[in-house]
Amino acid sequence: MSDTGANTAKAARPLSRGGPLDALRFFAAFFIVVYHYAEQAPVSLFAIHPAFGRGYLATDFFLLLSGYVLGRAYGSRVSAGQIHDGAFLIKRIGRVWPAHLVMIAAFVVLVLGTTALGMQPRNPQWYQWDQLPQQVFLIQTWGFQGPSGWNMPTWTLSALLVCYALFPTIWRMFGKIRSPWMALLVGAAVFVAVDVFSRQVFGMPSFHLHLKNGLYRAIPLFLMGVLIARMAREVVIGPRLADALAIFAVVGFVVLNVVGEYAYPSLVLLGLLIFAASGSAQNGWAWAKTGGRLSFSLYLTNQFVGAVWFALQRQLGQKIELHEAAHWAIWAMAFPAALVFAWLFERLVDAPLQDWIKPRLEKATAGWGGKRERNQAAQAMVTTLR
Repeated sequence: MSDTGANTAKAARPLSRGGPLDALRFFAAFFIVVYHYAEQAPVSLFAIHPAFGRGYLATDFFLLLSGYVLGRAYGSRVSAGQIHDGAFLIKRIGRVWPAHLVMIAAFVVLVLGTTALGMQPRNPQWYQWDQLPQQVFLIQTWGFQGPSGWNMPTWTLSALLVCYALFPTIWRMFGKIRSPWMALLVGAAVFVAVDVFSRQVFGMPSFHLHLKNGLYRAIPLFLMGVLIARMAREVVIGPRLADALAIFAVVGFVVLNVVGEYAYPSLVLLGLLIFAASGSAQNGWAWAKTGGRLSFSLYLTNQFVGAVWFALQRQLGQKIELHEAAHWAIWAMAFPAALVFAWLFERLVDAPLQDWIKPRLEKATAGWGGKRERNQAAQAMVTTLR
């Protein structure tokens, strides 16, 4: 098979740091930040070009990518019965929940502090105290009423907790379909069926849903990401073809969204981009390695940074008459501020928390073993008794 062809017999490239996957994780998180900060610009980016208003695609990309990463990292272990479903879920909760709690506490301190100083939140509907428990326990997408504000982007984490719980079952169920192409086709049919249901019941496509109906949006996209991961494991493409497909996907995505709103083709191209990343030989990008590490923290903290940054910008604008160029410059500086804060959060909060939590979760779930491990233990016991 040539370097540019596809081959189901080759071994898939292992996930590695500093490659296309880390780059994609960073860009997905950063595009979400752009979307969140767009309306705070002196002239809303949404008014400059409609493409800036399609931030839902960045979130959808994040959900696709989440399914892909889990499929590549844990799929083979699930197939081999080496992972206990409950232990897997607890470890995934342990990965996202502690850092989330720290940021929720930061929002509570911010709201209480600014209120004590006589500064009311610009969007008070986002900080309703009766919505806080849902945010704390990450259940705001499970059908609850209300705006579910506070740290708004965490609605995807709420939905992903359900996806994590479903992942082993999804992998095993679709593993019964022998062809990865047929499995992907079935997954696409599920996605379309949920989308049709969403349009009929909620009056909008599934990939526009969020907050209390976020599960209808997240699960099909996560499923597609998982199936792309299976495809990447079983249909291996050469590096040159992978890079060509990635360029095609990126250029096609940009052109489509400059021309108009083509959500389905855009999602297909994003899925193709993720698949292409699996075959690329590019690696060793220090910036991508750093960006991949920052992606979760950037996603988790950007709303907090934006709330503080733009509140300070408004206060400054009330005290000093600023030229429009100065407003643009201050607005633009919010992005490096978000990156710096995410870096500090990752180094000083998230990484130390994980260093403390991981060994304890490993110890707590050590006896839960996967099916193969339990079978081996049972066989060893039978041998001993004989």
